[in-house]
Amino acid sequence: MKNRMKSHIYFPSQPEIQKNTLFYQELRPVKLWYSKDVALFYQFKTVDDSTTYLSLIPDGCFDFLFCCDPNHPSAFLWTSPFYRKRQPEFRRGCEYFGVRFFPEQSVIKLNNSMNELLAQQIPLIEVMDNIEYLIEWIVLGNSFQERTERFVNYLEKLRTDLGKDQKMIRYAIDHIYSSGAMVTVQELSDSIGFSEQHIRRKFETYIGFSPKEFGQIVRFQNTLDMFLDNKESKLLDIIYENGYYDQAHFIKGFKKLIQLTPKQYKKFLIG
Repeated sequence: MKNRMKSHIYFPSQPEIQKNTLFYQELRPVKLWYSKDVALFYQFKTVDDSTTYLSLIPDGCFDFLFCCDPNHPSAFLWTSPFYRKRQPEFRRGCEYFGVRFFPEQSVIKLNNSMNELLAQQIPLIEVMDNIEYLIEWIVLGNSFQERTERFVNYLEKLRTDLGKDQKMIRYAIDHIYSSGAMVTVQELSDSIGFSEQHIRRKFETYIGFSPKEFGQIVRFQNTLDMFLDNKESKLLDIIYENGYYDQAHFIKGFKKLIQLTPKQYKKFLIG
């Protein structure tokens, strides 16, 4: 898998952001203290003369997205849907700075359980306290690099030791990643030492999805990454490597989450 990061065996991709915006930039943290928390920093600009819409695909993550228009500064929480979902329109001609957090992240504390926030675009001030200064600080940054550095400085102030529940969630998610999402909840329960019900409840609180749903998302994202860059991999190899029974099973699972067949989505993205 050419795009897979060596420091993290799961990378959540949102390919439609780059396709439908201008001047897209991104930075993936590697071997840094926050690499287990932050998947990606990115920046883009919307077009001036037409409305920009973006669709999010399931990734199990959440993003902070800052509108860096000094006359209309704002920021919102962008949460993963379970099915591909079109987002509200974006401000025209605006530069946006984004931060994507891994599901197992532990630095950001939201005021609500994640299962209350899924598949939404919510003003950041509604889900976090004392966030106004960060919005202003990011918006006033003069470049992608400066905004990234400012956000890392903000994260540095939030660093805390992992709590018991966070350790359990991180261990379980690492197990899902390393197994290629082919581990059952029963196997997680046996490995971790907590009941299946307890694990499900904590998953829904911290990442919004049940372990089974999250496993489906991980498998889909792993397949998507390989499928969109399959210069060397054959389709059947991709299908079997990611635990699908056959091509029909793969297409059904893909379409369930993205509402397009693999062939339709690839044509939409690449042409």
